[in-house]
Amino acid sequence: MEIIFLAFLALLVVALVRVFSLWLLSIAYGHRRTPVTPAADRVSVIVPAYNEEKSIASTVESLLAQDYADYEVVVVDDGSSDKTLEISRPFEGPRVKVIHQENRGKAEALNTGIRSATGAIILTVDADTRLNPGALTALARRFSSDPRLGALSGNVKVDRPHGLLQRLQEVEYTTGIGLTRKGQSMLATVMIVPGPIAAFRKEAVEKVGYFSPNTFAEDFDITLAILKERYKVEYEDRAIAYTIAPRGVEDLLKQRRRWYRGMMQVLAKYEGMFLRKRYGVAGLYGIPYMWYDTVSPIVNLFLALFAVLAGFVTGSWAPILYGLSAYWILQTAVAVSAIVLDRERKLWQVLASPLLIFYSTFLDGIRAAAFVEEVLSLRMKWEQPAR
Repeated sequence: MEIIFLAFLALLVVALVRVFSLWLLSIAYGHRRTPVTPAADRVSVIVPAYNEEKSIASTVESLLAQDYADYEVVVVDDGSSDKTLEISRPFEGPRVKVIHQENRGKAEALNTGIRSATGAIILTVDADTRLNPGALTALARRFSSDPRLGALSGNVKVDRPHGLLQRLQEVEYTTGIGLTRKGQSMLATVMIVPGPIAAFRKEAVEKVGYFSPNTFAEDFDITLAILKERYKVEYEDRAIAYTIAPRGVEDLLKQRRRWYRGMMQVLAKYEGMFLRKRYGVAGLYGIPYMWYDTVSPIVNLFLALFAVLAGFVTGSWAPILYGLSAYWILQTAVAVSAIVLDRERKLWQVLASPLLIFYSTFLDGIRAAAFVEEVLSLRMKWEQPAR
């Protein structure tokens, strides 16, 4: 009986330490000092597009509104069957290049754009994403200040959220994803440079052999490849990308199943980095963190089961309730502080933060299902979310 209670406490402590440590690191990120170095490198913005006729124009327009001087935009139409190519063509000019290829997937579309790029810095932007005008300047300055910086993640936000589901996703982006990247950035080991706004030193991309088409998570894949080469990977919250989030549960399921299965595929691919000192913080902390993130739904399930079982066995529910309440209160407090420290803080996000515990439980269910699918090697065809 005592073993059950001790197991419950051990899992609870691991969860609390994980949240608390990231919280402290994210606060430190807000007080860091980055050198203001003039940006001189040319930036090539690669936009892979497949059936994005509803959003491609606004994406390119936001890129043409950047306040950075030396950059180009390369739109790669990956065999779209709609009007994506037709809408993109009128933008061609001194600043914009449009390339058409037969459908070969996002990774190959990115590689096509990178091979035709003339910049020393590569920025990949999804075709359903808008950037704030200062994004390129903020990213380029960071690369100029540190030659060992191999990749840089931008700050992803939900574009004009409507309804509870999209609003919860925006809170998640700020309090979970954003907070995690701030914390990891303090260790120069951001584990995922996201598709909506991912900046790379071109030499680093060439060194690791470009994007791989072999996993569902090409952004995670190339990030680990760059970390494996001992480059720094950091976060820049002043470079903001507004991306379209799934509007319905079905589209959210499609997106997250792809994310989670892709994470497992990439972690298996780079299993040789796990707890290997030669890969520095990435091997000793980053990879184990991502593995824990992958199996966290199972940990959370056992946490709940241990709580209920310990309560029935011992007949003492007070310690169990106190422990779970402490975990919920800490999560909410961390979420609120992340919102307050964010550059685009909103009052409604603070009010919605207590609901994250229920939203996270729902996501845990998706993660668990994706885990089973990947273990059983079930085939999954990627379907594009409705716009």
